[in-house]
Amino acid sequence: MLGLSLVLLLFGGTVIDFWRALALQRELAAIADSASVAAAAGIDEEHYRLTGEVLIEPTRAVDLGSAYVASQDVDLLELSVSSAVDGSSVTVLVVDELELGLMAVFIDQSAPLTVTAKATAVPVLVP
Repeated sequence: MLGLSLVLLLFGGTVIDFWRALALQRELAAIADSASVAAAAGIDEEHYRLTGEVLIEPTRAVDLGSAYVASQDVDLLELSVSSAVDGSSVTVLVVDELELGLMAVFIDQSAPLTVTAKATAVPVLVP
């Protein structure tokens, strides 16, 4: 009976921690997606006015993406906003850690679970 109770406890802890990790991943994915869209709004306006070509200004994209994430009031382990060399897209990478709940009793917690989300956005000229 004790063995069955321990197995159920382990299984229950696994399920709860799995859903917590899934919820964190979905939250990070939403943040990365929205931040990449915000960063893609950082177009080089002068270049656009001269040529009609839409390119991302890297510094402005980083500022816009970082400002969006800061407005979300989340503590992230890592935030990276980068634009493509040719200025055609911007990529946002967010990383956070999840401390395990009940599973921490059974598993070595020396390295917490790391959850990552990455999103890329391309500015589109709408007529």
